[in-house]
Amino acid sequence: MLDLMGFWCIALMLAGGMTMYFVQWQKERKLGKLFASFSMLGLVVLVLLMTVPDTYDRMSGEYKTETGPCYVVDNGSKARNIDVYVNDVPYETRVRPDIRFGPGIEYVCRVTLTQQLNTLVDYELRSEDGDVLFSTY
Repeated sequence: MLDLMGFWCIALMLAGGMTMYFVQWQKERKLGKLFASFSMLGLVVLVLLMTVPDTYDRMSGEYKTETGPCYVVDNGSKARNIDVYVNDVPYETRVRPDIRFGPGIEYVCRVTLTQQLNTLVDYELRSEDGDVLFSTY
């Protein structure tokens, strides 16, 4: 959710920059300002194409759920440093489980994803008996 808010802030800052360049172009009529304005418009559109579908899915509650055997590994990156592998498909997350995890430790997982972009929303780790060991729900 934090990354989604960050993308919205970036889109708003780019829209502000685009407006600023366009107003400067209207005053000075320099071609460079017009090109900067159009390039900012392109960046705003790209960021919004990534952000709007995910926001819509989260607000409308359109999720899909995958279950199956899984394991959790630390991938060593700084931004999203945890990967949850469900049926050998990796999903990135920031939420580190407070139980033992690693490539050799398997759990039964339930992963909730947004419908459009397949971004990980929540996940739950269960034992083979069905007891909930860790949950972000």
